[in-house]
Amino acid sequence: MDMKVILVAVLIATRAIVAAEAGSQAEVDRAREVLEESIKAYKSVETFRDTLSYAVNAPGSEQETKTQEYGFGPGRSVVVKNALLEAVALDTTFYLIQSDVSEKYVSASYDRDFGSILRQVAGAGSLFEPPPLAMHEGKNLDACVDTFRFNLLEPLRIDRYRRVTGDDRKAYDEVHFVAQNGELAVRINPETHFLETISFQVRPAGAPEGFVVRVNGTFSPRISAEPPIGFTPGSRSVVNNLTELISKRLAPGSSAPDLELETLDGKKIALHDLRGSVVLLDFWATWCVPCWKALKETQSVADWAAGEKLSVKVFAVNTLEQGNDANEKSRRVQAFWRSQGFAMTTLFDSESKLFKAFASPGLPSQVVISRSGRILHYHEGLFPEMQQTLKRELREDLEVQ
Repeated sequence: MDMKVILVAVLIATRAIVAAEAGSQAEVDRAREVLEESIKAYKSVETFRDTLSYAVNAPGSEQETKTQEYGFGPGRSVVVKNALLEAVALDTTFYLIQSDVSEKYVSASYDRDFGSILRQVAGAGSLFEPPPLAMHEGKNLDACVDTFRFNLLEPLRIDRYRRVTGDDRKAYDEVHFVAQNGELAVRINPETHFLETISFQVRPAGAPEGFVVRVNGTFSPRISAEPPIGFTPGSRSVVNNLTELISKRLAPGSSAPDLELETLDGKKIALHDLRGSVVLLDFWATWCVPCWKALKETQSVADWAAGEKLSVKVFAVNTLEQGNDANEKSRRVQAFWRSQGFAMTTLFDSESKLFKAFASPGLPSQVVISRSGRILHYHEGLFPEMQQTLKRELREDLEVQ
């Protein structure tokens, strides 16, 4: 083949690559336009309610379906809630209540950025900022895209747009995003510009090799004259933070259940043998992604207690692992523990007996037990300043004579 033919072939190939890149950029531009149209749609509506129902699939767990309801109304009113927590913003005040705590609530100042105050008060726990709410508040496109991460995905990049046909045979605008640890797609109604479905897969930070979480969700947007958003304290008293909302399921002062469990190397440990030391239990499972962050905080607390030579015993308690084969579950737990490099002791609650004895507190959850074997503190989920809070609570009991 002579040089002229080669140069022509290279030129054609180069033009094809440029055309492909131009087409890709055109898809990104169209995707941005579709998202901007959604921002305008949510921003323009005054009264709105929605329910996001989503199914979570993670290795080693049963499929779990969850819901998060949210809405906004005239003025600055906002509500976001799930089965455990409810957050309400009215004018300049933010309120947070917990379903199993009837006598207290958290209050904080609210400056119109609901996502920011939610993270400040509730942490990166079970409640998250719904993308439509960020759009309604008038946040820019990049800030709205950031809410699609759901505390799991790394920063997202808009990848492409396409028009698709759903199972209902209706046409939808689909926007696809990519991240270093996963990908996400949303389908948007081209007439209302409201979100219809969302799906993503993610390998969370620190996940073992091959661990992928898949989530599929549907939105149920509605514009209707529903009762206005409000909050009435009633007989509740106000507290400063989430950690002061103490669940009645594990009342402070009650005796901690006693049980004997094995460590990963087969050593047996009974809670009654730990009397004389303050005990911190961290309930977790390999499939529980928020548990991974909690475990890192707990490991730091364990390192601190050891460095200070405190009479504190820290145990991670693996529970709610799925499957009927105890050996397979044990291998899964050991592989995860090695992959994370944790040094603290983990107890294997293979039949979830200890978890149930503690009234099934949820995952992740931490329980602080006094030197005399009584429950001091209980926390469910991730919460702000977790490490500092646990250290303070452990010290407080050590200082009591």
